Amino acid sequence: MLYKDLFDKYSKKGGTAFEVGCYPGSFMVYLAKQFGYKVSGIDATPFVKNRLPAFLSDVGVVADDIICDDFLEYNVGKTFDLVYSMGFIEHFRNYDEVIRKHVQLVNDGGILIITCPNFRGFQYVLHRLLDAPNLRRHYLPAMNFRKWRHILENNGMEILHEGYYRTAGFWADQSKYKLVNGLTRCVRRLLWKLDSFIDIPNPLISPCIVSISRKTGNNK
Repeated sequence: MLYKDLFDKYSKKGGTAFEVGCYPGSFMVYLAKQFGYKVSGIDATPFVKNRLPAFLSDVGVVADDIICDDFLEYNVGKTFDLVYSMGFIEHFRNYDEVIRKHVQLVNDGGILIITCPNFRGFQYVLHRLLDAPNLRRHYLPAMNFRKWRHILENNGMEILHEGYYRTAGFWADQSKYKLVNGLTRCVRRLLWKLDSFIDIPNPLISPCIVSISRKTGNNK
């Protein structure tokens, strides 16, 4: 599972966890089974009501609360030991507001994990050539952990870990053109092969960005 090493390092046994953008639910399953978290989440897609409950039931996970609503408009009304989103904030031009809403959901002493894809550097070239429609659905200025740091530290969060994740990788949406899909598979195999031999996270071809912080309550 992507980010498994980070979850294993920064999660604790028991407690409560909340995922922003929780569909399809694989991270919720891992946290519930591996660490015994009471898991909850929110997502705007109706799939969280007509698909996700059946999936969780099939794997033996009972969610505490699954919300189908707009994250920025909905008042969750409580806080959690672990709050996380795995590719969410990069869809918003007002990503600073989205990050602050994440922070509001974290208990004092709790952990916040934010990740997003890296579509900058050479990754931008690859997505521009092979994944242009998907590229247009993402807001590239949000893909900057240094900007996240400023927002987080000014809202009572202590940075524990931040930076690019893994050496190389590539993913893309399915194209209607067979040639593009073939080229995408070749690029994906090549970069993941490189990743298996070298561990140097970098801004050029690392596929993801991550920030992990703890809530101290000391707002600047």
